[in-house]
Formats: sequence, C-alpha cells, structure tokens
Amino acid sequence: MKGTALALATFFVVVQFYTSLASLAPIPPVGYVFAGPLGAAVLVAALVLAASVLLVGLMRERVRVDPTSGAILAAWTGSAALSAVLGFDPWSSLQVVGMMLMCGIAHVALARHFRDSGVAPVVLGAYLGVGGLVTLAALAMLATHRPAELWALNHGRAAGVFVTANQFAAFLIAFIFVAAGVGFGRVGGWRIFGLGCATVGLVALATTVSQAALLGAAAGAVFFALAAGARRVAVGFVLLATLVAIGFIVRPAAGHNPAEAFDRVRIWTSGLRVAELFPLTGVGPMAYWRVYPAVRPPNADLPGTFGALHPHNVYLSLAGETGVIGLVALVFGWWRFARTMRLRIRASARTERLLGIGTCAALVAVLVQGVFDTVGIVEMTFVWIPYMALALGSVAPRDLVGSA
Repeated sequence: MKGTALALATFFVVVQFYTSLASLAPIPPVGYVFAGPLGAAVLVAALVLAASVLLVGLMRERVRVDPTSGAILAAWTGSAALSAVLGFDPWSSLQVVGMMLMCGIAHVALARHFRDSGVAPVVLGAYLGVGGLVTLAALAMLATHRPAELWALNHGRAAGVFVTANQFAAFLIAFIFVAAGVGFGRVGGWRIFGLGCATVGLVALATTVSQAALLGAAAGAVFFALAAGARRVAVGFVLLATLVAIGFIVRPAAGHNPAEAFDRVRIWTSGLRVAELFPLTGVGPMAYWRVYPAVRPPNADLPGTFGALHPHNVYLSLAGETGVIGLVALVFGWWRFARTMRLRIRASARTERLLGIGTCAALVAVLVQGVFDTVGIVEMTFVWIPYMALALGSVAPRDLVGSA
C-alpha cells in the first residue's frame, strides 16, 4: 500500500503543473515557460511511471471500478477519441486522448484507495506541502520582480511557475478549497496545515488580479458555505461576489493591459465560428489553433499569439474541439458526478464530508473561471478528472474502497 500511496501522491502533485508541458505541445510557444522540453519530458515520465504502477496494482487486484468513475471516463474519453480520429490533427489529438487515459487510470486508483489506511495523509500532505511551497515561491518572485521577463509579461501580477497569472490563479482556486476542506474537516496539526495553506493561497490569489478566478473563488465559497450548512456565511459571500463583479465592470482592465480589456469578445467570436462550422465532432482535441487563421475576424488576435490558441472559454473550447457529441458527454459526466456526490456526502462522516465539499467547491470555482479562460480538453484531462477522483474517493462507500 505504501507504493500505491506514493504513486498516487506523485501523480496528483505532478499533474498540477500541466502548464509546464506546453514546451512539448505542437502549438506555438507563448509566455514564459519555466520547463523546457527536457523538464517537461521529466514531468511526463513521472506521470507515466506513477500511472503504470497504479495500473499494475489495479490489474493485480482485479479492481471494481467506481460506477460513476467508469461512466464519466467512458463518456469523456470516448467522445474525445472520436473527435480526434475525425479531426484535423489526429496524431496530436490522440496524444491528448492518451493523456486522458493515463489520468483515468490515476482517477480510478485514487477513487478506490484514498480512504485506505495511510493513503490520504500521503496524498494530502504532498499536495498541500508542494502547493504551499510553490505559492510562497510565487509571492517571492512577485516581490523581487524575478524573473523579470515573467513579471513584465504578466504586468506585475503573480504567476510563479505557471506561465501566466491566470494559470496560477486556476491552480490556486482549487488548492484553496481543498486546503480549506482539510483544515475545517480535521483536527490538530492537519487543521493548522490546511487553513494555513488556504490563507497563503488567498493572499496569492489576490496578487494574480485574475478577475475570472476571483469570481470563481466567490462562487466556490458560496457553494462551500451552503453545502456545509452555513447559510448566513453564504449570503455574505454572495454580497462579496456582487461587489467584486461590480468592481470589474467599472474597471475591466484593473491590473491588466488596458488594450486587452475587451479581448474576450473578439476571441469568443472566433470560438463560436469554429463550433458553428464543425458542429458534430469538432476539429479535434487541441486542433483549434490549426483552423483559427481561417476563421478569425479581421480585428482578432494574430495567429501564433495567445488569443489564437484557444477560445478562452472552456465550453466554447470543448464545443469547437469535440462538437455536440463532446458537449453531451460533458453534461452527462457532470450530472452523474453531482448526483453521486450529493448522495455520498449526505451519508458520510464530518471529516470525509468537509473534504468532499471542499473538493466540490474547488470544481465549482474552476467551472466558473472556465467561462472566461482555460482550454477545454486540457481542463477536463488535468483538472476535472483528477479532482473528481479526490472528491469521489473522500466519500467513497466501503464496498468501493480497496484493502487496507
């Protein structure tokens, strides 16, 4: 079981840095990427090794897959594979499907073994420890303006090792709520550790000035409070979210390059055009940038720039890359997950319940942020699938838990 715990912790920690894999992608490089091809290859090797260990363990146990996990993974991976085969760049798209399968293996193992003896402390300890250090490092980089190019490219907003401030914010809104779930659900040192990480994460989130992430965090906070039974706190978060939204409307370019204040409108227009032209199965996972030059409006971002890589809306991104079939799979997967989590949270003990609620709040936050940012198939692969496993595993029934 120690090997399984170590493999799960390795996978769950390393997958948080998926943005560092950009140097291996066929898309034009944009932003400040810390990991070159060699560093990215090392990260991929760590993911492959951890997934291989987990797959061998699952095969040896002849594991019973969580029915909810099986349904979600089959729908999402199957629709992505169909779009890949019929898309514009099958080879690159099928590589993405391969990554989805690898994340699916880790998902099944994490959902099954998280509540086994000794697994949760290793996974959560590694995740919070590494995440906390990375967050502190990002704050130090911001304070020292180093690397200078990273600081300049992000207009003085915190980005850390995540290429852009928005990508760092995407990590933080998940990290904060999982840490809060640990802090509020556990006692002693774990409470201090969890709430300390959540506090540091909140400070860092403010320094990213990511409007989409702050709105996502507000939505996640409302969900967390409501699900935990703190209705008055939830009302306070609603009021806070309203004030934040008004502030962004009044100053849409706060902390950003003023020339980019209305970029999303132009970018979304291109995304809608791709979805209209390829409605059934889309252009294929990660193939959006290949058709973008032919569909972009005259005033849109030039090919090769950041706005040309994806529509900056996770749902438009999935519509363009996987079509109606992918969107149907998307809705089915989230419906199945929400239904299962609602039933399991009601039947679980306080410790497991609050971690499950915190992880669900993290997913709510990233779903809201996705309206304004993130790449659809990438978000599904490296964020939704792993965090769903953590949520399902934290409240898994005993008949779906492996041997201690």
